[in-house]
Amino acid sequence: MKKIISSFFCFISFILFSQSPKNYAEQVIKKLTSTELSGRGYVDDGMKKASEEIASQFGKIGLSQLNSSYFQPFSYPVNIIEKSEVSINNKKLTLGTDYLIGAGSPSIKGTFTPLQFNASVIDSIFDWNDRSYFDKEMERLNHHPVVFPDVRFPENLIIRDGTANQFYHEIPQLISKSVLEGISIPLVIEQTSSKFIHTLSPVQTQTVDIFLSSQSIPEPVTKVDIDLQSRFEPAFEANNVVGYLKGKRSDSLIVLTAHYDHLGKINDVIFPGANDNASGVALLLSMAKAYVKEKPKFDLVFIAFAGEEAGLKGSQFFVNHPLFDLKKIKFLLNFDMVGTGEEGIQVVNGKEFPKSFSKLEAISYNFNYLKQVKVRGSACNSDHCPFYQKGVPSFFVYTLGGKSGYHDIYDTEVSLFAFDKLVALFTRFINEL
Repeated sequence: MKKIISSFFCFISFILFSQSPKNYAEQVIKKLTSTELSGRGYVDDGMKKASEEIASQFGKIGLSQLNSSYFQPFSYPVNIIEKSEVSINNKKLTLGTDYLIGAGSPSIKGTFTPLQFNASVIDSIFDWNDRSYFDKEMERLNHHPVVFPDVRFPENLIIRDGTANQFYHEIPQLISKSVLEGISIPLVIEQTSSKFIHTLSPVQTQTVDIFLSSQSIPEPVTKVDIDLQSRFEPAFEANNVVGYLKGKRSDSLIVLTAHYDHLGKINDVIFPGANDNASGVALLLSMAKAYVKEKPKFDLVFIAFAGEEAGLKGSQFFVNHPLFDLKKIKFLLNFDMVGTGEEGIQVVNGKEFPKSFSKLEAISYNFNYLKQVKVRGSACNSDHCPFYQKGVPSFFVYTLGGKSGYHDIYDTEVSLFAFDKLVALFTRFINEL
Protein backbone atom coordinates (compact mmCIF):
# COMPACT_ATOMS: atom_id res chain seq x y z
CA MET A 1 0.00 0.00 0.00
CA LYS A 2 2.82 2.41 0.90
CA LYS A 3 4.42 1.67 -2.46
CA ILE A 4 1.15 2.50 -4.27
CA ILE A 5 0.72 5.78 -2.35
CA SER A 6 4.32 6.72 -3.02
CA SER A 7 3.92 6.00 -6.72
CA PHE A 8 0.70 8.05 -6.79
CA PHE A 9 2.38 11.11 -5.27
CA CYS A 10 5.35 10.73 -7.61
CA PHE A 11 2.90 10.68 -10.51
CA ILE A 12 1.08 13.79 -9.24
CA SER A 13 4.44 15.56 -8.76
CA PHE A 14 5.41 14.68 -12.32
CA ILE A 15 2.15 16.07 -13.70
CA LEU A 16 2.53 19.30 -11.77
CA PHE A 17 6.15 19.71 -12.87
CA SER A 18 5.38 18.92 -16.49
CA GLN A 19 2.76 21.67 -16.48
CA SER A 20 5.01 24.31 -14.96
CA PRO A 21 6.05 27.27 -17.15
CA LYS A 22 9.71 26.40 -16.70
CA ASN A 23 9.23 22.83 -17.90
CA TYR A 24 7.32 24.02 -20.95
CA ALA A 25 9.99 26.67 -21.62
CA GLU A 26 12.70 24.02 -21.61
CA GLN A 27 10.81 22.13 -24.31
CA VAL A 28 10.36 25.26 -26.41
CA ILE A 29 14.01 26.28 -26.12
CA LYS A 30 15.19 22.76 -26.95
CA LYS A 31 13.10 22.81 -30.13
CA LEU A 32 14.10 26.31 -31.21
CA THR A 33 17.82 25.63 -30.70
CA SER A 34 17.75 22.21 -32.39
CA THR A 35 19.80 21.42 -35.47
CA GLU A 36 16.52 21.04 -37.35
CA LEU A 37 15.91 24.79 -37.13
CA SER A 38 19.48 25.69 -38.14
CA GLY A 39 19.85 28.67 -35.81
CA ARG A 40 16.53 30.20 -36.95
CA GLY A 41 18.27 32.05 -39.74
CA TYR A 42 18.85 32.19 -43.46
CA VAL A 43 20.19 28.76 -44.37
CA ASP A 44 18.12 25.57 -44.73
CA ASP A 45 14.87 27.51 -44.14
CA GLY A 46 15.74 27.88 -40.47
CA MET A 47 13.65 30.99 -39.89
CA LYS A 48 10.71 29.62 -41.88
CA LYS A 49 10.69 26.39 -39.86
CA ALA A 50 10.84 28.36 -36.61
CA SER A 51 7.87 30.53 -37.63
CA GLU A 52 5.86 27.41 -38.46
CA GLU A 53 6.72 25.86 -35.09
CA ILE A 54 5.58 28.99 -33.23
CA ALA A 55 2.36 29.19 -35.26
CA SER A 56 1.74 25.54 -34.40
CA GLN A 57 2.19 26.35 -30.70
CA PHE A 58 -0.20 29.29 -31.02
CA GLY A 59 -2.80 26.91 -32.44
CA LYS A 60 -2.29 24.28 -29.74
CA ILE A 61 -2.50 26.89 -26.99
CA GLY A 62 -5.77 28.24 -28.42
CA LEU A 63 -4.84 31.67 -29.78
CA SER A 64 -6.97 33.03 -32.61
CA GLN A 65 -5.65 34.27 -35.95
CA LEU A 66 -5.80 37.85 -37.17
CA ASN A 67 -6.90 38.28 -40.81
CA SER A 68 -7.35 34.49 -41.16
CA SER A 69 -3.63 33.73 -40.62
CA TYR A 70 -0.99 33.63 -37.92
CA PHE A 71 1.52 35.01 -40.43
CA GLN A 72 2.31 38.57 -41.46
CA PRO A 73 4.72 38.29 -44.43
CA PHE A 74 7.36 40.90 -45.26
CA SER A 75 10.84 41.06 -46.76
CA TYR A 76 14.15 42.81 -46.24
CA PRO A 77 17.72 42.77 -47.63
CA VAL A 78 20.38 40.60 -46.02
CA ASN A 79 23.77 39.15 -46.93
CA ILE A 80 23.77 35.37 -46.39
CA ILE A 81 27.05 33.54 -45.77
CA GLU A 82 26.55 29.93 -46.77
CA LYS A 83 30.05 28.46 -46.64
CA SER A 84 33.38 29.44 -45.11
CA GLU A 85 36.62 27.48 -45.14
CA VAL A 86 39.74 29.30 -43.96
CA SER A 87 43.36 28.27 -43.39
CA ILE A 88 45.97 30.67 -42.01
CA ASN A 89 49.66 29.84 -42.35
CA ASN A 90 48.57 26.34 -43.55
CA LYS A 91 46.53 25.75 -40.37
CA LYS A 92 42.85 24.94 -40.97
CA LEU A 93 40.66 27.08 -38.72
CA THR A 94 37.33 26.41 -37.03
CA LEU A 95 34.57 28.94 -37.50
CA GLY A 96 33.31 30.50 -34.29
CA THR A 97 36.33 29.60 -32.19
CA ASP A 98 39.36 30.44 -34.36
CA TYR A 99 37.79 33.06 -36.60
CA LEU A 100 34.63 34.81 -37.69
CA ILE A 101 33.64 36.19 -41.08
CA GLY A 102 32.38 39.76 -41.38
CA ALA A 103 28.64 39.77 -42.01
CA GLY A 104 28.80 41.77 -45.25
CA SER A 105 31.55 39.74 -46.87
CA PRO A 106 31.18 38.70 -50.54
CA SER A 107 32.21 35.37 -52.05
CA ILE A 108 35.92 34.84 -52.52
CA LYS A 109 38.24 31.91 -53.19
CA GLY A 110 42.01 31.75 -53.42
CA THR A 111 45.35 32.07 -51.69
CA PHE A 112 46.35 35.47 -50.34
CA THR A 113 49.54 36.92 -48.88
CA PRO A 114 50.08 40.19 -46.99
CA LEU A 115 50.95 43.26 -49.01
CA GLN A 116 54.02 45.00 -47.60
CA PHE A 117 55.23 48.46 -48.62
CA ASN A 118 58.79 49.69 -48.40
CA ALA A 119 59.67 52.94 -46.66
CA SER A 120 59.73 55.00 -49.86
CA VAL A 121 56.14 54.00 -50.61
CA ILE A 122 55.04 54.98 -47.11
CA ASP A 123 56.91 58.29 -47.39
CA SER A 124 55.35 59.05 -50.76
CA ILE A 125 51.87 58.67 -49.32
CA PHE A 126 52.20 60.15 -45.88
CA ASP A 127 54.79 62.89 -46.31
CA TRP A 128 54.06 64.15 -49.79
CA ASN A 129 50.56 62.83 -50.54
CA ASP A 130 52.13 61.47 -53.74
CA ARG A 131 50.87 58.09 -54.90
CA SER A 132 53.30 57.56 -57.81
CA TYR A 133 55.46 55.08 -55.90
CA PHE A 134 52.33 53.51 -54.53
CA ASP A 135 50.92 52.99 -58.04
CA LYS A 136 54.16 51.31 -59.14
CA GLU A 137 54.03 49.04 -56.11
CA MET A 138 50.43 48.12 -56.87
CA GLU A 139 51.34 47.40 -60.50
CA ARG A 140 54.15 45.12 -59.33
CA LEU A 141 51.71 43.21 -57.12
CA ASN A 142 48.80 43.35 -59.51
CA HIS A 143 49.03 39.69 -60.50
CA HIS A 144 49.13 38.44 -56.92
CA PRO A 145 46.08 38.49 -54.62
CA VAL A 146 46.88 40.49 -51.51
CA VAL A 147 45.55 40.90 -48.01
CA PHE A 148 45.58 44.19 -46.16
CA PRO A 149 45.55 43.35 -42.46
CA ASP A 150 44.78 45.13 -39.23
CA VAL A 151 44.16 48.85 -39.71
CA ARG A 152 40.69 50.02 -40.70
CA PHE A 153 40.05 53.10 -42.81
CA PRO A 154 36.74 54.86 -43.22
CA GLU A 155 34.64 53.05 -45.84
CA ASN A 156 36.57 49.81 -45.33
CA LEU A 157 39.87 51.07 -46.73
CA ILE A 158 42.74 49.30 -45.02
CA ILE A 159 46.51 49.53 -45.27
CA ARG A 160 49.44 48.32 -43.22
CA ASP A 161 53.22 48.37 -43.33
CA GLY A 162 55.28 46.43 -40.82
CA THR A 163 57.88 49.19 -40.72
CA ALA A 164 55.44 51.98 -40.04
CA ASN A 165 53.37 51.03 -37.00
CA GLN A 166 53.66 54.60 -35.79
CA PHE A 167 51.37 55.67 -38.60
CA TYR A 168 48.46 53.48 -37.50
CA HIS A 169 46.56 56.10 -35.54
CA GLU A 170 47.56 58.92 -37.88
CA ILE A 171 46.45 57.35 -41.12
CA PRO A 172 42.86 58.71 -41.24
CA GLN A 173 44.20 62.24 -40.77
CA LEU A 174 47.27 62.00 -43.03
CA ILE A 175 45.92 60.27 -46.09
CA SER A 176 43.06 61.44 -48.28
CA LYS A 177 40.47 59.22 -49.89
CA SER A 178 41.75 60.21 -53.35
CA VAL A 179 45.14 58.67 -52.64
CA LEU A 180 43.58 55.21 -52.41
CA GLU A 181 40.99 55.76 -55.11
CA GLY A 182 40.56 52.82 -57.45
CA ILE A 183 42.42 50.34 -55.28
CA SER A 184 40.74 46.96 -54.85
CA ILE A 185 41.13 45.49 -51.38
CA PRO A 186 39.83 41.91 -51.51
CA LEU A 187 40.56 40.71 -47.99
CA VAL A 188 41.10 42.25 -44.56
CA ILE A 189 42.27 40.41 -41.46
CA GLU A 190 41.93 41.72 -37.94
CA GLN A 191 43.70 39.72 -35.26
CA THR A 192 41.95 40.14 -31.94
CA SER A 193 41.85 38.76 -28.43
CA SER A 194 38.28 39.99 -27.98
CA LYS A 195 35.24 37.72 -27.85
CA PHE A 196 33.70 36.97 -31.24
CA ILE A 197 30.26 38.53 -31.76
CA HIS A 198 28.50 37.55 -34.96
CA THR A 199 26.11 39.96 -36.72
CA LEU A 200 24.08 40.32 -39.90
CA SER A 201 24.44 42.84 -42.72
CA PRO A 202 21.78 44.43 -44.95
CA VAL A 203 24.41 45.00 -47.66
CA GLN A 204 27.22 43.07 -49.31
CA THR A 205 30.55 44.86 -49.16
CA GLN A 206 33.43 44.66 -51.64
CA THR A 207 35.86 43.43 -49.01
CA VAL A 208 35.97 40.19 -47.06
CA ASP A 209 36.60 40.70 -43.34
CA ILE A 210 38.15 37.95 -41.23
CA PHE A 211 38.29 38.37 -37.47
CA LEU A 212 41.08 36.10 -36.31
CA SER A 213 41.70 34.89 -32.77
CA SER A 214 45.18 35.93 -31.71
CA GLN A 215 45.23 32.84 -29.49
CA SER A 216 44.64 30.54 -32.45
CA ILE A 217 47.17 32.36 -34.65
CA PRO A 218 49.54 34.36 -32.39
CA GLU A 219 52.19 34.73 -35.10
CA PRO A 220 52.03 37.17 -38.06
CA VAL A 221 49.82 36.13 -40.95
CA THR A 222 51.91 35.01 -43.91
CA LYS A 223 49.36 33.09 -45.97
CA VAL A 224 45.58 32.88 -46.22
CA ASP A 225 43.65 30.16 -48.02
CA ILE A 226 39.94 30.87 -48.20
CA ASP A 227 36.82 29.49 -49.84
CA LEU A 228 33.89 31.73 -48.94
CA GLN A 229 30.46 31.56 -50.52
CA SER A 230 27.91 34.25 -49.74
CA ARG A 231 24.69 35.36 -51.37
CA PHE A 232 23.06 38.76 -51.19
CA GLU A 233 19.30 38.50 -50.93
CA PRO A 234 17.65 41.89 -51.66
CA ALA A 235 14.21 40.69 -50.52
CA PHE A 236 14.50 37.83 -48.05
CA GLU A 237 10.98 36.62 -47.23
CA ALA A 238 10.04 36.25 -43.57
CA ASN A 239 6.97 36.20 -41.34
CA ASN A 240 5.93 37.82 -38.12
CA VAL A 241 3.77 35.36 -36.20
CA VAL A 242 0.70 36.94 -34.57
CA GLY A 243 -1.90 35.40 -32.25
CA TYR A 244 -4.92 36.90 -30.51
CA LEU A 245 -6.82 36.17 -27.31
CA LYS A 246 -10.12 37.88 -26.57
CA GLY A 247 -10.46 39.37 -23.10
CA LYS A 248 -13.31 40.70 -21.04
CA ARG A 249 -12.85 44.16 -22.59
CA SER A 250 -11.97 45.06 -26.19
CA ASP A 251 -11.53 48.81 -25.85
CA SER A 252 -7.79 48.35 -25.23
CA LEU A 253 -5.07 45.86 -26.11
CA ILE A 254 -2.17 44.42 -24.18
CA VAL A 255 0.61 43.36 -26.57
CA LEU A 256 3.35 40.87 -25.70
CA THR A 257 6.29 40.46 -28.08
CA ALA A 258 9.54 38.56 -28.58
CA HIS A 259 11.70 38.00 -31.64
CA TYR A 260 12.28 34.40 -32.72
CA ASP A 261 14.97 34.83 -35.36
CA HIS A 262 18.69 34.43 -34.71
CA LEU A 263 21.90 34.29 -36.76
CA GLY A 264 21.45 30.92 -38.41
CA LYS A 265 24.40 28.77 -39.38
CA ILE A 266 27.51 28.73 -41.55
CA ASN A 267 28.77 25.35 -42.73
CA ASP A 268 27.65 23.01 -39.94
CA VAL A 269 28.31 25.61 -37.25
CA ILE A 270 25.05 26.79 -35.66
CA PHE A 271 24.47 29.96 -33.68
CA PRO A 272 21.72 28.50 -31.47
CA GLY A 273 20.50 31.61 -29.62
CA ALA A 274 19.10 29.92 -26.52
CA ASN A 275 19.01 33.12 -24.50
CA ASP A 276 18.75 35.38 -27.56
CA ASN A 277 15.94 34.81 -28.04
CA ALA A 278 14.50 31.33 -27.70
CA SER A 279 14.01 32.27 -24.04
CA GLY A 280 11.86 35.27 -24.98
CA VAL A 281 9.67 33.14 -27.24
CA ALA A 282 9.31 30.61 -24.43
CA LEU A 283 8.11 33.38 -22.09
CA LEU A 284 5.73 34.71 -24.76
CA LEU A 285 4.19 31.26 -25.22
CA SER A 286 4.07 30.62 -21.48
CA MET A 287 2.17 33.87 -20.96
CA ALA A 288 -0.31 32.80 -23.65
CA LYS A 289 -0.83 29.44 -21.89
CA ALA A 290 -1.43 31.23 -18.58
CA TYR A 291 -4.09 33.52 -20.03
CA VAL A 292 -5.93 30.84 -21.98
CA LYS A 293 -6.68 29.23 -18.62
CA GLU A 294 -7.88 32.51 -17.11
CA LYS A 295 -9.56 35.04 -19.41
CA PRO A 296 -7.68 38.38 -19.33
CA LYS A 297 -9.23 41.75 -18.54
CA PHE A 298 -8.20 43.17 -21.93
CA ASP A 299 -7.72 41.64 -25.34
CA LEU A 300 -4.20 40.25 -25.70
CA VAL A 301 -2.03 40.12 -28.82
CA PHE A 302 1.07 37.93 -28.95
CA ILE A 303 3.67 38.71 -31.64
CA ALA A 304 6.82 36.74 -32.47
CA PHE A 305 8.94 38.93 -34.72
CA ALA A 306 11.32 37.91 -37.48
CA GLY A 307 14.30 39.99 -38.56
CA GLU A 308 15.23 41.54 -35.21
CA GLU A 309 18.88 40.57 -35.57
CA ALA A 310 18.95 42.23 -38.99
CA GLY A 311 17.88 45.56 -37.50
CA LEU A 312 14.38 45.31 -35.96
CA LYS A 313 12.96 44.53 -39.40
CA GLY A 314 9.86 42.65 -38.24
CA SER A 315 8.73 45.12 -35.59
CA GLN A 316 9.45 48.08 -37.87
CA PHE A 317 7.34 46.50 -40.60
CA PHE A 318 4.53 45.82 -38.14
CA VAL A 319 4.24 49.40 -36.91
CA ASN A 320 4.24 50.59 -40.53
CA HIS A 321 1.63 47.97 -41.48
CA PRO A 322 -0.28 47.36 -38.24
CA LEU A 323 -2.92 44.66 -38.01
CA PHE A 324 -4.83 46.80 -35.50
CA ASP A 325 -4.90 50.43 -34.38
CA LEU A 326 -1.68 51.08 -32.45
CA LYS A 327 -3.53 53.70 -30.41
CA LYS A 328 -5.54 50.88 -28.81
CA ILE A 329 -2.41 49.47 -27.15
CA LYS A 330 -2.65 50.10 -23.44
CA PHE A 331 0.81 48.61 -22.82
CA LEU A 332 3.41 46.51 -24.60
CA LEU A 333 5.86 44.10 -22.98
CA ASN A 334 8.83 42.93 -25.05
CA PHE A 335 10.84 39.92 -23.85
CA ASP A 336 14.38 39.54 -25.15
CA MET A 337 17.08 37.45 -23.42
CA VAL A 338 15.11 36.35 -20.36
CA GLY A 339 16.75 32.97 -19.79
CA THR A 340 18.55 33.70 -16.51
CA GLY A 341 17.41 35.93 -13.62
CA GLU A 342 19.75 35.13 -10.78
CA GLU A 343 20.21 38.89 -10.30
CA GLY A 344 16.70 39.93 -11.30
CA ILE A 345 15.61 41.89 -14.37
CA GLN A 346 16.39 45.12 -16.19
CA VAL A 347 13.50 47.21 -17.50
CA VAL A 348 14.29 49.43 -20.48
CA ASN A 349 11.89 52.40 -20.70
CA GLY A 350 11.23 52.13 -16.97
CA LYS A 351 12.23 55.77 -16.53
CA GLU A 352 9.93 56.80 -19.38
CA PHE A 353 6.88 55.24 -17.70
CA PRO A 354 7.59 55.64 -13.97
CA LYS A 355 4.08 54.80 -12.71
CA SER A 356 4.03 51.51 -14.60
CA PHE A 357 7.57 50.73 -13.48
CA SER A 358 6.68 51.43 -9.85
CA LYS A 359 3.72 49.06 -10.17
CA LEU A 360 5.95 46.31 -11.59
CA GLU A 361 8.59 46.87 -8.93
CA ALA A 362 6.01 46.82 -6.13
CA ILE A 363 4.49 43.54 -7.32
CA SER A 364 7.91 41.90 -7.42
CA TYR A 365 8.74 43.19 -3.94
CA ASN A 366 5.38 42.29 -2.37
CA PHE A 367 5.44 38.73 -3.68
CA ASN A 368 9.19 38.26 -3.36
CA TYR A 369 9.51 37.33 -7.04
CA LEU A 370 12.91 38.70 -8.03
CA LYS A 371 16.13 39.81 -6.38
CA GLN A 372 15.84 43.22 -8.02
CA VAL A 373 13.93 45.10 -10.70
CA LYS A 374 16.36 47.59 -12.18
CA VAL A 375 15.31 50.60 -14.20
CA ARG A 376 16.76 52.06 -17.40
CA GLY A 377 15.78 54.87 -19.69
CA SER A 378 14.88 54.54 -23.35
CA ALA A 379 17.09 52.54 -25.70
CA CYS A 380 16.40 51.40 -29.24
CA ASN A 381 17.91 47.96 -28.71
CA SER A 382 15.00 45.57 -29.23
CA ASP A 383 11.55 45.26 -30.79
CA HIS A 384 9.79 47.58 -28.34
CA CYS A 385 11.56 50.53 -29.97
CA PRO A 386 9.47 51.02 -33.15
CA PHE A 387 6.32 50.94 -31.01
CA TYR A 388 7.76 53.34 -28.46
CA GLN A 389 8.68 55.72 -31.28
CA LYS A 390 5.00 55.65 -32.30
CA GLY A 391 3.97 56.65 -28.78
CA VAL A 392 3.08 53.19 -27.45
CA PRO A 393 3.74 52.72 -23.69
CA SER A 394 6.21 49.86 -23.57
CA PHE A 395 8.86 48.02 -21.59
CA PHE A 396 11.72 45.87 -22.86
CA VAL A 397 12.65 43.31 -20.21
CA TYR A 398 15.79 41.17 -19.98
CA THR A 399 17.15 39.11 -17.12
CA LEU A 400 20.35 39.70 -15.16
CA GLY A 401 22.95 37.30 -13.78
CA GLY A 402 23.70 33.73 -14.70
CA LYS A 403 25.68 32.50 -17.68
CA SER A 404 24.73 32.67 -21.33
CA GLY A 405 26.37 33.31 -24.66
CA TYR A 406 25.63 36.27 -26.90
CA HIS A 407 25.75 36.16 -30.71
CA ASP A 408 28.17 33.26 -30.57
CA ILE A 409 28.20 29.48 -30.78
CA TYR A 410 28.08 29.16 -26.99
CA ASP A 411 24.52 30.45 -26.46
CA THR A 412 23.29 26.88 -26.13
CA GLU A 413 21.48 26.72 -22.80
CA VAL A 414 20.05 28.90 -20.03
CA SER A 415 19.29 28.40 -16.36
CA LEU A 416 15.68 29.70 -16.45
CA PHE A 417 16.39 30.59 -12.83
CA ALA A 418 13.52 33.09 -12.51
CA PHE A 419 11.23 31.81 -15.27
CA ASP A 420 8.20 30.72 -13.23
CA LYS A 421 8.36 33.95 -11.24
CA LEU A 422 8.56 36.01 -14.43
CA VAL A 423 5.32 34.46 -15.64
CA ALA A 424 3.68 35.20 -12.30
CA LEU A 425 5.07 38.75 -12.15
CA PHE A 426 3.93 39.81 -15.61
CA THR A 427 0.56 38.10 -15.27
CA ARG A 428 -0.12 40.13 -12.12
CA PHE A 429 1.25 43.29 -13.75
CA ILE A 430 -1.07 42.95 -16.74
CA ASN A 431 -4.05 42.21 -14.51
CA GLU A 432 -3.45 45.45 -12.60
CA LEU A 433 -3.11 47.71 -15.64
